[in-house]
Amino acid sequence: MPTCGGGAGMGDKPYAWVVHSHELYNVGHLYEAAVAYYQATGKTNLLDIAEKSAQHVNKVFFEGDPNYNGGVPVNQAPGHQEIELALVKLYRVTGNSLYLDMAKKFVDIRGITYVPDGEGTMSPEYAQQHAPVREQCEAVGHAVRAVYLYSAMSDVGSLTADPTMNPALDCIWHNIVDTRMHITGGLGAIHGIEGFGPEYELPNKEAYNETCAAVGNVFFNHRMFLLEKDGKYMDVAEVALLNNVLAGVNLEGNKFFYVNPLESSGRIDRSHWFGTACCPTNLARLIPQVSGLMYAHTANEIYCAFYTGNSVEIPLTSGKVALEQTTGYPFDEQIRITVQPEKKKQKFAMKLRIPTWTGNQLVPGKLYYYIDNSISDWELFVNGKKVENAVTEKGFVTVNRTWQKGDRVELRLPMPVRYTHAIEEVEADRNKVAVSRGPLVYCAEGIDNEGEADRYMLPQISLNPAVVKEQPGVLQGIEVIRNIPATYLDTKGQLHESRLNLVPYYAWNNRGVSSMNVWFAENEERLREDLDFLPVMIREVAASHTHNGESVLSIVNGKHPSHSFDTAIERWTSYPQVGKPQYIDFLFEQPTDLKSFSVYWYDDNGGVQIPAEWSLEYTDRENGAWKPFPLYSTDSYSILKDQFNLVHSDGDSFVITALRLRIIPRENSAAGILQIMFDVKN
Repeated sequence: MPTCGGGAGMGDKPYAWVVHSHELYNVGHLYEAAVAYYQATGKTNLLDIAEKSAQHVNKVFFEGDPNYNGGVPVNQAPGHQEIELALVKLYRVTGNSLYLDMAKKFVDIRGITYVPDGEGTMSPEYAQQHAPVREQCEAVGHAVRAVYLYSAMSDVGSLTADPTMNPALDCIWHNIVDTRMHITGGLGAIHGIEGFGPEYELPNKEAYNETCAAVGNVFFNHRMFLLEKDGKYMDVAEVALLNNVLAGVNLEGNKFFYVNPLESSGRIDRSHWFGTACCPTNLARLIPQVSGLMYAHTANEIYCAFYTGNSVEIPLTSGKVALEQTTGYPFDEQIRITVQPEKKKQKFAMKLRIPTWTGNQLVPGKLYYYIDNSISDWELFVNGKKVENAVTEKGFVTVNRTWQKGDRVELRLPMPVRYTHAIEEVEADRNKVAVSRGPLVYCAEGIDNEGEADRYMLPQISLNPAVVKEQPGVLQGIEVIRNIPATYLDTKGQLHESRLNLVPYYAWNNRGVSSMNVWFAENEERLREDLDFLPVMIREVAASHTHNGESVLSIVNGKHPSHSFDTAIERWTSYPQVGKPQYIDFLFEQPTDLKSFSVYWYDDNGGVQIPAEWSLEYTDRENGAWKPFPLYSTDSYSILKDQFNLVHSDGDSFVITALRLRIIPRENSAAGILQIMFDVKN
């Protein structure tokens, strides 16, 4: 079952540490599993157990059970939301109003009967316990918990005909799409709390964007669509699903991302599993539900909310209607729907979603907008005849007519390659551009390009780049963008005219570990601002291992540390490879007469510490054997904090082609370096 991280722990007795125990979170997922098993098989064996458990929870939390909490009702909302969603599902399949009433109580008491007093994972905002839900107006705290809560609020409000939560939901939704959502639909950009940071704080390389949070983004927006009948919510759900959610699993289906950054230096890879395995199991929970997101209906209206090849039978008041949808969406611009009403002639309205991305922005909200601001001219046909003057209302175009068997509807949604800016408040994306086509965000990988993906600049947009379907290989059938005119800035600081190749964001990291980038600088100043460069005399720097999100180039960028725990400048570490020997190789542009070498160690007094020992080796010819560095007679390999540790070469002339720094970390720590300095003879 999905068991999210973020402060899980147990009390000394059952239900004694509800704020972080995950007890109700876990049983909630088991309820959902029981409901799914019943819906798939018709068997009630798991459903019966789930009902008994839910009735037990109701007694302990809302009535009082002498075996728990001294017989006093616990009356506290769980730290990690989930049981609320599960109880709604339990109500839907059993019809027992007790479960809906329980879900409502858990929602209603949040921020009222218990408010934590602390910081970090014990802050009131972390689990959205800082205020009653009807008074909340911002997305705060742990992102997965938040979107589960907002989904539950939507469910409860809808099923109990309680509109009092709608203003809060509308305010929170706008706060997310206007200030706190990545262009991929990712939520919860900030590490540590795995959640929402300040408004507009949307880093790229450091983005957290847990897969579970994107799953929750789909859940929340689908429920808001059902509540409001507005297509904008499905537009957000679609972008989150087809970008951040799908990136959480590789194309083979056996490796996963927990964290989904929008930039990588080439040291991020999916894992086969996680100790806290919420993300893979949440994917397994959502993907089978996607078919249920395709359509919605009222008594005599059918909403076509998602597009993909499918067939469905929908019960309307006027009779059943069978639909068959044929399309290659999200790559195909054409969606064809064949209508087979139960009756010979049947009157009803069909509503087809016209996505936000066909207008002047990829996704609803104030954060992102297309550079060219042009609008794609979508077209609608019924039985081959174009519907003239078709207009949209709340994101849907309506065809209201008397239908006959075999009637055909065709929707054409042009998919040119589009270029997006973020608003100025998003500092991480200022003077940068992102590329998309249809609902898909595209990214560059180093494997398809001449160098690291973050070294490309797009000084001007290319209106008609080549969009091609990949031939046999891992990406077979996926449409990629080829040969966008670009400028490349190499590690020596030189600009080159180049071409940029892009793949859908969801498809990255399927051909080995490689650099990746979504947002590209538009000018040279912005491009140089984010990069490190090699000193003139060095051709290449390579490390045995580099921690994700760090770059070995940072140790030669010339920035002087203030002390060994200086986090204001970049660093290299070998974390999490504790106790494992490491090396860093420096290859010179030409034979170099080296006088001295110095290293400034990084030490955080925890997982990364000054090493146990270090030494140097060298070679004086291409691909030559490594030999011990000729240390000056009075020098030693010192391991001192807060200063450069300096050694000199022994002799008047010491000409080399490459230098290797060997590091032996302490037993329970990794190694780290803030800066390296060379002194050479002119």
